[in-house]
Amino acid sequence: MSKKNFFTKAFAGTLATLMAVTPAVSVPVFAAPGTGQDSTDGTNNTQVANDLENSDIIDYSKTGSLSIYKYDITSAEAAGDYTEGERFANGEKDTVVEETMADYAIQGVQFTYLRVGNIETYSNTEGGSSQVNVVYEIPVKLAEILKLDAEDAYKMNEDGVAEKCTNKGVLHYDSTQLSDALAKILADDELAATSALEEYLYSYGTQDSTTDGSVTTSEDTGVEAVNMPKTDAKGYTHVEGLELGLYLLAETEVPEQVTSTTNPWFVSLPFTNMTPEDENATGEEGGNYWLYDMTCYPKNQTGNPTLDKSVRNAYSNTNAVDDKNGTINRGDAYVSSKDSESLVVFNDDSNNPNNEKDTDEAAYVANRGGYTSDGTTAGKDGAGYSYDFEYRDTNTASAGDVLDYILVSRLPKITSKGTFLSEYTFTDILSAGLAYNKDVKIAFYDNPTDANANNTANAVTQWNLKSGDYTQGYADVTVTDESGSSAWKDGSTELTVKLTELGLQTLNGKGGNGNNIAGQGGGKVSNESYSDLYMVVYYTVTVNSDASLVLGDEGNENDVVLEWSRTSDGYYNTLEDRNYIYAYSLDLTKQFSDNEGDMSQVEFKLYNTTDAYYVMAKQSAEDPAVWYVTGKTTSKEEATTFIPTEEGRIVVYGLEADKYAMTEIATDNGYTLLEDSINIVITPTDRDVIASVAGTTGLTGDQVDAIIAAYHGGIFNENGQLVNASKDDIFGTDATRPDIEDANGRTIGKTDMHVGEIVAATATVDEVSADMKEHTYTEGEGTEQKTSANATVVLNVVNNKNFLLPKTGGYGTILFTLAGCAAAVGGVLLVTKKSKKKEA
Repeated sequence: MSKKNFFTKAFAGTLATLMAVTPAVSVPVFAAPGTGQDSTDGTNNTQVANDLENSDIIDYSKTGSLSIYKYDITSAEAAGDYTEGERFANGEKDTVVEETMADYAIQGVQFTYLRVGNIETYSNTEGGSSQVNVVYEIPVKLAEILKLDAEDAYKMNEDGVAEKCTNKGVLHYDSTQLSDALAKILADDELAATSALEEYLYSYGTQDSTTDGSVTTSEDTGVEAVNMPKTDAKGYTHVEGLELGLYLLAETEVPEQVTSTTNPWFVSLPFTNMTPEDENATGEEGGNYWLYDMTCYPKNQTGNPTLDKSVRNAYSNTNAVDDKNGTINRGDAYVSSKDSESLVVFNDDSNNPNNEKDTDEAAYVANRGGYTSDGTTAGKDGAGYSYDFEYRDTNTASAGDVLDYILVSRLPKITSKGTFLSEYTFTDILSAGLAYNKDVKIAFYDNPTDANANNTANAVTQWNLKSGDYTQGYADVTVTDESGSSAWKDGSTELTVKLTELGLQTLNGKGGNGNNIAGQGGGKVSNESYSDLYMVVYYTVTVNSDASLVLGDEGNENDVVLEWSRTSDGYYNTLEDRNYIYAYSLDLTKQFSDNEGDMSQVEFKLYNTTDAYYVMAKQSAEDPAVWYVTGKTTSKEEATTFIPTEEGRIVVYGLEADKYAMTEIATDNGYTLLEDSINIVITPTDRDVIASVAGTTGLTGDQVDAIIAAYHGGIFNENGQLVNASKDDIFGTDATRPDIEDANGRTIGKTDMHVGEIVAATATVDEVSADMKEHTYTEGEGTEQKTSANATVVLNVVNNKNFLLPKTGGYGTILFTLAGCAAAVGGVLLVTKKSKKKEA
């Protein structure tokens, strides 16, 4: 049996009991300091000296100390090293606990303590009898929070009271009253009570700074609230030299992974020793002496948010010319979907068994991949399945397309005010080939299915942010690109969505026992909060129709970073994810067999047989051979007519990976047209990308697998795999596994983002494998030339001259005609760069 398992029972009760250390212990009668009858006085000095030596009475010449060790109970429970409620805590140092829980220490927790008042003796003689009680002095404001009635307080200034108290702004209660009052407000509304006490102590501290050891004194009572040093890497904090008296402690600041704070508790310094109840614990018989140094081992529950970025080809219900498909966005070509602002481009061409005619919206969806029966999730039921309208980590798109991005993050649990979020910021980096459309919106969902489909019809609520670079209520949205800053020399755009104070307040809720705005939480989360909801930040980008779009396997990279923190300044963490957009080109060289033809008379049209549209493009001003794709049309007349340069070149730049038919529709007089279209198939690049996953304490030893399996039901990646068993979905190899992450000086086992190996793009021409050449480019203001493999399909087309026919009425007409027809089969030469398997 391991040492940790052996001590599980021995340790459990220690934490449980110390959560509720209050002055409800038996306290013998003694004289309060400053009354003329303190523990150094008395008629029998020998007796007093003996009592002090044996710690039978309080020695007011001493001071007290407080030590706190803070541990992650969620991780410890998952590892099987802790079970709540099985061991008694007595306020003394427990080395067994410290050794057992060393791997679960939480750094960055701040406790605030307030000496609420003196320990005094209420001695009142009335009607011939005397009443003697130990009472505690507390401020009036604290009594109000505890819902203690002033009429029930001990009247320390009545005529019969031997030692009167003249302090202002205070009331006096005994330990039973205080303990019962605290227990009741916690039972009635634990989070509201905890929040009120946390805020009460925090208001004594400094609102603008959480410097360790900061002190603020109440003008009414003269008492001080002090922030203890934040817990260190061992979860430890300590303060000494404390004046004896009654103290209130609360956990006022926590790092980003803490989801629930310890309930506030009272501590009496000194306190009477208590008998250990567990046979494995050590210590003398309780009730025999005073102790001045208290050690507490309070617990924390922990948890983290998630992040998953995805992209698909966008829908839109607008008929504007500058929308997704350029000039096709007119009239009957579009209808508006009732819920999702969906663009429906109907295809009236059924020339292809994989692209049947669209008769309505349902047929459109089915023909392009289909949805499963729930109506929101893309599925493989439709003919000609394509990933165009399914959210993915990688996607292929044409220049001019609009892409729809979603950033899905499950918000962490929010409970008392000490756990409130103070930062929730998405920083999204878009590569130079993508232009942000300044249309960020935010939706919140109560389930992952709707969130991952961004099914806004089922959103719990939406924040409609309507412009680009702005501050609007709930969020600041800023855009930084090469035109406005030198921050991104490679031409990238940085989009930042940072929740404002109002946005964070809305997320955090009221801080009392209740449910989130969707009715979830079982009454145990901050009331009216967004705790545990799925937050979806969504926006669109346009794929640039210029050379900034990178072609081939390198793709156009888009990274996002989520940064979040709670109340402990300087303690935060991040999650990362990435998407890739892939595009390609065709490089066609036209030749005449005799090198005499007029290239200006040659015309081509390019048709996408996967999605049934003609390609639209604009000619480059810098290089007339290059045509940048700009859009799509179902009209052959509106489609771009590609005319080669004098050298015979046509480069169609920015094509999505699909099936295409390149058709020569005109050539120079005296030359033969191609007999059929050239059929090109481009299969896109792919790679597996798995977002990083937040870790927890304890992921450093033998307990790693147990924690991953049991922590909140399992620590999973976006593909539903436990992070210690992550696999690359494409190759089946091991993906990134949890590592020791140094987050702000802390060791937390985070699983970094996995970016798998590339599955290279491929192409065929007329069903024969064709090589693809690399793309050479520079980024933004940079001068370094970079290359991207498998970017361009190369075609060489040769036109031969027509056969000469005899003059009308001449001899041999039938002979020449037959011969000409026979020869025409070989009269047009299509040369492609192809590779074939060697014969065995």
